[in-house]
Amino acid sequence: MQIENLQLFCDLVETQNFTRAADKNGITTSAVTQMLHIMECRIGLLLASRNNQFFQLTRAGETYYQYASEIVRLHADAVRRVQEVGATIGGVVELGVCHSILLHQLPPVQKQFQQKFPAVQINVRHGLIDRVHEQVLGRTVDFGLVCYPRRLPGLAVDPFRHERLVLVCHPQHPLANRTTITVPDLKGCPFVAWNEIRWSPFLKNVPDCQRHLFEPHHECDQVEPVKRMVEMDAGVAILPEALVQSEVASRSLAAVPFANSDRTEPLAVIYRKARVLSPAMLQLVQFLKQSSELTN
Repeated sequence: MQIENLQLFCDLVETQNFTRAADKNGITTSAVTQMLHIMECRIGLLLASRNNQFFQLTRAGETYYQYASEIVRLHADAVRRVQEVGATIGGVVELGVCHSILLHQLPPVQKQFQQKFPAVQINVRHGLIDRVHEQVLGRTVDFGLVCYPRRLPGLAVDPFRHERLVLVCHPQHPLANRTTITVPDLKGCPFVAWNEIRWSPFLKNVPDCQRHLFEPHHECDQVEPVKRMVEMDAGVAILPEALVQSEVASRSLAAVPFANSDRTEPLAVIYRKARVLSPAMLQLVQFLKQSSELTN
């Protein structure tokens, strides 16, 4: 019996739902049903009673689940231990990265990582956030780095950082010299939207009566065009502070924090739930998290 089938059986038992078990493993519901049928045929016993609304293990199924879950746990431990045997961490990491992280958060971390682990080759594929999710689920890359991660079936999301959101405006804008601002202060200001803000907890927490303040006069699918439009005084924007540091330093843009300091943007590692991360991948994730601790 393949370890993947034992894992699938354990997921089915723990969710007690064929659809959720299928989503968790990135397969169809019919494939889960077929797996259970084949397993019962090989064992020669009914492992579960089920219909559309009901799922319950038989006594044989309960016993089988106890052993299957232990085998899955031992296999995962064995894979990790074997991977850790080598003194040198090496190999190839296929990494999907959204544009903003590629330009700002990744370079210093990647430089430090490559200095410590020169035997690791990191191949970077960059694209829009939705595209990175597609690459991960389609197995084009080992894992991805994105802001505003989507909660999709079969996808694990591991946040590694939260970036503070700020109002970005032209240096001569009336709000530019404010110490802090609140959402009502944006009344009458044309809004230049990075379209990813629709996924932001920031916008989801804005009261319905204030949502009209964020109707975009201009909308872009990448950060850099948003910044260029604000530099031309075409409006104001809401962006992560880290993405405008160089422009603020050169005084081509101004950044004003919100009075509510918990306005943040999530950054996360995403990978398929069935994926076992190699030592090189785990070390890279750890570097990202350590970098976050140093800058927060």
